[in-house]
This record gives sequence, C-alpha cells and structure tokens, in this order.
Amino acid sequence: MNEISYQAVTDALQRLSLTMEGAELQGTFCGHLATQQQSGEMEWLKRLIGERDEANLQVRDDVTLIAHLLGRVQQQLHAGELQFQLLLPEEEESLQRRTEAVAAWCEGFLYGVGLAAATRSASASEVEREFLQDLMEISRVSLDEETFAEEQEAEMSFIEVVEHLRMGAMLLYEESHPPTDQPVV
Repeated sequence: MNEISYQAVTDALQRLSLTMEGAELQGTFCGHLATQQQSGEMEWLKRLIGERDEANLQVRDDVTLIAHLLGRVQQQLHAGELQFQLLLPEEEESLQRRTEAVAAWCEGFLYGVGLAAATRSASASEVEREFLQDLMEISRVSLDEETFAEEQEAEMSFIEVVEHLRMGAMLLYEESHPPTDQPVV
C-alpha cells in the first residue's frame, strides 16, 4: 500500500459510520502523537473505531487502511527527515475544499492534543502554545468568493499555511519524543 489518498480514507471513515473526514482523523492522531510520550497507535485506533465485525471484508479493509495511515504518520514523524505530509484533498480539488480540509485537520489536531492532555504531566512549551494558537485561528478560516478571485495569491497562501502546519506538527513531535541515540562528541 504505497499511496494513501484523502478520499480513500474519508470514504472508509464514512463506511465505518465515523463522523470525521481523512484530514481530521490525521490531525487528531498527529495531535495525540505530538503531545504524548507513549503513542499506542493500535490502542488509539481501537478506541476510535470500537468493536467491528471482523468477518465483514469491507470493514476489515477499511480498518486496515486507517491502521496503515496511522502507522505511516507515526513512522514519518519519528523518522525526523521532513517526510511528513498532511492528508488533504488532491490539488485538482477546489481551493475552498482544500482549505476546509486544512481547517478540519487543525480541529482534529487540537482535539488530539486535548485527548492527550488528560494523561499528560508536563505543561505546554512556548512553541507548543504558539502553534496551538495558530491552529485555533486556522481552524476558523472561511473564504469568500472575493478571496478566490485572486487564485494565484490564495494558492500561495494555502501552500504556506500547509507548510507551517507540517513543520509545526513535526516540531511538537520532536519536543515530546527527543532522539535517544545522540552521537557522542
């Protein structure tokens, strides 16, 4: 399973009767991972999905797809090689649709941080507080027709926001999961 698409994950979530889209799911998991010492992706997935009919092949495929996504996110964040990418609609989708997905990703991240905060002992760093404030502002974004009149400028702003979110998620993950095999100088 090489490429996991936003639409495939969103469709799987709908078939599983979960009321979130792919971007929000990834954002929630990233928020959880970025602020937790122990990630436990499979435990988190079981809590999210609940008990399902394992004999149903479609359900099994959908759960497997989501598990692959969560595993890939964890692997990309842990690798620390700037590989992490937000799960968003394809570039062919309208800018408005992609912007809505970014807002959903931010809401998910904030929700994931909130879930993790219940078991977290350390207080948030200044970097974390600033990034979470940015997420709150981005999650409230709404675009009107006038904004889309300047399509080129709006597209560049969108790319900048996505890059900010990507880098912020990786930074928070690194703060909570410092490398253990530091070279001795």
